[in-house]
Amino acid sequence: MKEYKYKLDPTSKKFNCPKCNKKRYVRYINNETNQYADPEFGRCDRAQKCAHHLYPANTKSYEPKYHRNEVKLIVSNIKYEILNQTIQRFEINPLVQYLFKKYEKNEVEQIIKKYNIGTANMYNGATIFWQMDDTGNIRTGKIMSYNTETGKRTKNNDGKPKINFVHYALKKTNYNLKQCLFGLHLLNDNVKQVAIVESEKTAIIMSLEMPEYTWMATGSLFGFKHDYLEPLKNTDIIAHPDKGCYEKWSKTAKALNEKGYNITVSKIIEKIECKNGSDLADALDTKEGDEKNSID
Repeated sequence: MKEYKYKLDPTSKKFNCPKCNKKRYVRYINNETNQYADPEFGRCDRAQKCAHHLYPANTKSYEPKYHRNEVKLIVSNIKYEILNQTIQRFEINPLVQYLFKKYEKNEVEQIIKKYNIGTANMYNGATIFWQMDDTGNIRTGKIMSYNTETGKRTKNNDGKPKINFVHYALKKTNYNLKQCLFGLHLLNDNVKQVAIVESEKTAIIMSLEMPEYTWMATGSLFGFKHDYLEPLKNTDIIAHPDKGCYEKWSKTAKALNEKGYNITVSKIIEKIECKNGSDLADALDTKEGDEKNSID
């Protein structure tokens, strides 16, 4: 595998993007020194609204200036007791209540247990999507707020989505986050095929709609990458990118397949009349998910 001189900061730290000025910017780090390259080199997580991405160039005129922010090599984890304390109070969890309205209660309860869905103390009972890896370690939990009636994400007064991470909420210091696929803990020798989407909520809904697949989620457009997918290298993967993201995920899949992966990228959402950024769950909501029985 090719070794690169720089990598994107693997921690959860974000900076203001030099293009859109939103605090969704991940900077590049020198693999040899574990220090940040100049601020202009990085990637904005607002993939469809900004898409700024600049890799440190190896030019004659460029001499990188480094800062002293060193990256910890040991991956941090959350204790099981904390996760277990959140598997309750579903009567105040808007997303769970939304699911109860759409599906049989016992089916939703099984999915809650399967994916360790939790309830947070913030955002009026927001949902916690725990990230547990294939070895059972809890990397973190993503806290997201939803509307009970629509199942859509809610936003603050400034228009930004209500989202946080458990390690932030617990005010853990020096926390070295290395995220993984949501649902990765479901991987075992009996799992022969995994279906991957971007949204954690969509993975949950599709698990209810099509339980014959093991559904996992990247959590973002950029989560479809080797670091996240490596545990699935010997497993058949069907990837379902959001509307408008097919080309990007196809390019990644092609590169990974050349390294021994077996990834098929579905075009089903591209065939459906919906706006860019929509996914399989949105297709179901708009009653245009008639093809859901042949999503591969």
